[in-house]
Amino acid sequence: MRRDCTSCAAVDSHLVRASPSCKHSRRRSTPTRSGRASRTRQRPPRIGNQDGGQPVTQIAIDGPASSGKSSVGVRVAASFGYGFLDTGLLYRAVTRAALDGGVLGATGALLEGTGTISAGDAEKLVQLAHLADVDLESGSATIVVDGRPFEASELEGGDVERAVAAIAAIPEVRAALRSVQRETAMRGGVVLAGRDIGTVVYPEALHKFFLDASAETRALRRAIQRGFAEGSEEHQEALRSLIARDREDRGRAVAPLRAADDALLIVTDSLTLDDVVDQIVQRVRSSSHVA
Repeated sequence: MRRDCTSCAAVDSHLVRASPSCKHSRRRSTPTRSGRASRTRQRPPRIGNQDGGQPVTQIAIDGPASSGKSSVGVRVAASFGYGFLDTGLLYRAVTRAALDGGVLGATGALLEGTGTISAGDAEKLVQLAHLADVDLESGSATIVVDGRPFEASELEGGDVERAVAAIAAIPEVRAALRSVQRETAMRGGVVLAGRDIGTVVYPEALHKFFLDASAETRALRRAIQRGFAEGSEEHQEALRSLIARDREDRGRAVAPLRAADDALLIVTDSLTLDDVVDQIVQRVRSSSHVA
């Protein structure tokens, strides 16, 4: 793992999360008897700069929650004319669909951090995950679960935040959504942001980056993004939530959060959004034929 800069205590409120969304219609996946989706969509044309016959590529951006992956990924994708997928939205969409559909029998306890997911609920969650799909035809991802398209704004609620880590830790859920992510990556000309793109989902990606920052920096960014002041209760709650999420992400048995050995580590505490985007764009351009 290569390290590009050192961490410092400075906080930059400009590096915030901004997931893309799209409002065009989606095709419904059809469940089979096993509960798995039968995906019938046609693969869209490959996206990206193919002038001169140069192949399109994949760019993987991993990192912990609120490290700026989506903000950076959107800008990097735009620089190359690539599509962008925030893979975390897949897990959030499954979580939102489960909460709204009453799938989780122990929802209250789970949201309070004291409950667990029963075997029956886990099976229902796996079925929902098999009904997830991604449309990148417009360049920005639309996420759909069981025929319902989701806007990014629907997936940022506190209940989703508290439940998503437990759902994402279910191996069969991760396997189902990993298939969707790999299928997207294989189209080429795409930037994928997540927690295990470079290590598990698509380790063959030509360009891998890992964004990191202290929990304190990320909590302040999240609070400011949501309109709350430094030191507010909402700021403190964001810090507690991120510390807990980091513990779960890094400690889970399946696909724990870590940087790929060949990823470029960028510590963003003292960097602006432009700084991070420029580092990634320059690295990709210097190591490939991408214009």
